[in-house]
Amino acid sequence: MRTSRLVSQARPLVVTLLLLSAVLNLVVYLTYVSGSLSHNDFRLYYAGAEVGLRYGWSRIYDAGLHQAAVAALHPVGPWYALLTPAPITWLVAPLTVIGYPAAYWVWVAISLALLGVAVIYARPRQYPAALCLLWWAALGPLWFSAYEGQVTILVAAGLLAGWKLLETRRDFLGGAILALALFKPHLVLLLPIALLVSGRKRALMGFLAVGLAEGIGMLVTLHLDGTSAYLTTLLAPQAAGDTARTLGAILGHSPAAFAIQAAVVVAVIVIAAHTRRTRAAWPLVVSAVLGSFLLATYWHPQDYIAIGAAAAIILAAGPRTTGVLMAAAVAVVAGLANPFNSHQNAVGWLLLAAVFLAVMAIQALRALAAPVARRPAAEVPAHGVGVRRVIE
Repeated sequence: MRTSRLVSQARPLVVTLLLLSAVLNLVVYLTYVSGSLSHNDFRLYYAGAEVGLRYGWSRIYDAGLHQAAVAALHPVGPWYALLTPAPITWLVAPLTVIGYPAAYWVWVAISLALLGVAVIYARPRQYPAALCLLWWAALGPLWFSAYEGQVTILVAAGLLAGWKLLETRRDFLGGAILALALFKPHLVLLLPIALLVSGRKRALMGFLAVGLAEGIGMLVTLHLDGTSAYLTTLLAPQAAGDTARTLGAILGHSPAAFAIQAAVVVAVIVIAAHTRRTRAAWPLVVSAVLGSFLLATYWHPQDYIAIGAAAAIILAAGPRTTGVLMAAAVAVVAGLANPFNSHQNAVGWLLLAAVFLAVMAIQALRALAAPVARRPAAEVPAHGVGVRRVIE
């Protein structure tokens, strides 16, 4: 009750701060977006699609062909290897008919529209949709994802919509939608384990069905040479800037880092096990996202949008105090770690993820250790048949 009163009293200030952050982000985005057309990530997807259409989909990870396709785009910019799974190039292929950069604007518009729909669909009912959309607009990682034309926006939309479907017991479809995150597999590395331990077999089947279809599609289109080229690209050493934002890099891949990461896996399993009793979907999705972040071997600034999705899910379905605190923490850390400069607050994000995952794990352990309270079976009156089942 006290939390609800404080939130209501602070709402005008919160709205003002979020609005200022959103406007600032928009100004920064519009200032830099024209320059980004020569070095964003979307052009890598676009060039991969062009290679596939011209030379066959088995050649999209051919470094020479991809580099030439990137160099042919205007404005001209540097080349980076395509690390995203092949289906992203299939999605972008229809946009090649309108040329680059028009395809960039269409892609960003569609991505943001889909995220907006997912936000409204999965929003916490105690808050207006406009406030939820404003909170998202205040997050730097969202704008950086748009700036880069990154598929992470679709991943965030999939996390929100997939979680909501799980909460409403449409498990198979929810798992299939959650599989959108496989465009960036490292963001949901622990999600299949969480679904398995939680007993959500239909959700796991949906997730694996999409993943299997994607895998088979890649094998069929890439053939052995293309698959080998893709694996070689993935296994190549990561840029120092990418790994600097991970727990392992900050702690120097020390025994302490491995111990923390082992504890992270245990925490996600404990939380998932607890959801077998409660049947709540939000803890397993949130813990899987936070745990995957703490285990990741590389992380880009736009990937923080997944943690934003986790915060939105807690705000919608978790304990109110925890949800408000995490939403506020994400907004603050996102503000401190402006994705348009080089001063990424990786430590802040890692601490945020570790603290909230630890709190969730401790609560799950306490609940698992406590005896299960049972209500007496209630008789069905008059012409009812038998008795109702015992409710845990």
